Amino acid sequence: NHELILGRPYIIHYADSSVVIYDDINDSIFTLIDLRDNNSVYHFGKRGEGNNEFLQVFSLCSLYGDSLIGVYDVYKRNLVEMNLRQIKQGNIQFPVLMQDSLMSLNICPTQYDTYLGLGFYENNMFSLTGKHIGSRYYYEYPYRDKQEKEVKNRLRGMAYQGTLSSNKSLNRFVFAIGSAPIFSLYSVNKDNIDKSFEFVGGYPEYKTEDTGTTRSAPMSVANKMAFIKAYATEKYVYLLYSGNSYKEVGVKAFNGKIIYQLAWDATPICKFVLDFPIMNFCVSDSDDTIYALMDKEEVELVKYSLNL
Repeated sequence: NHELILGRPYIIHYADSSVVIYDDINDSIFTLIDLRDNNSVYHFGKRGEGNNEFLQVFSLCSLYGDSLIGVYDVYKRNLVEMNLRQIKQGNIQFPVLMQDSLMSLNICPTQYDTYLGLGFYENNMFSLTGKHIGSRYYYEYPYRDKQEKEVKNRLRGMAYQGTLSSNKSLNRFVFAIGSAPIFSLYSVNKDNIDKSFEFVGGYPEYKTEDTGTTRSAPMSVANKMAFIKAYATEKYVYLLYSGNSYKEVGVKAFNGKIIYQLAWDATPICKFVLDFPIMNFCVSDSDDTIYALMDKEEVELVKYSLNL
């Protein structure tokens, strides 16, 4: 079966010489393309409240093990395991790895038997949860000055939403912000998160609305979107950059055609300028190929070779 029909794909992830796509409106919400097996296509995964079903997939992440991917459901607040080899054999099971109790937006594992969380926590941006440490919190969302620092962290976080992606060893991660040219690199150890690098090229314009029961931080349509997606491999970090505003180009501001590649010590490696804007992307473990979702009226899966 080689038929690849995409509805509204949001997320793409590489593992075990395969690409997995999360699609919001297809009957089967996941599509697996086996790049080793003549690009064979598998459709699987159902929406629902039952076991092995999903309400709202927020992210796909690396897990320990070649053929494993983590899936975080932000409504069920759980991280489950997707075993690609089992799925190719027709065994569609998603065992729960972690049930979140901190109202996290995103969860991914670390190599230290802990779980890294991203959320609109009361005073912080990240959490680390594990049996030996309980739950600990780290860092807060960016702010340009004292006045913005006074905005509640939970509210400010809505203006600084972004992409979290970790390396295959699960001891480093990148957080890149969509509404402003800001990204940070972090390392994780047994009981701490350390920021190793931060780039700040500007701040977003936004208003805050807090009624006590609802919170929001609507953006200025003149904001130039920045790092709309990020992806990490063992050796490198990749940042997809837009540079366009909603006022100028509408929803196309959430696509980009520039990908910055840098090492984990923040050394710039390469700048790739694509021929057409893409929505999202992933990179092979060997850093030789980018797989991207491109919206040309219909969404296509495209491949770029990185012959460095």
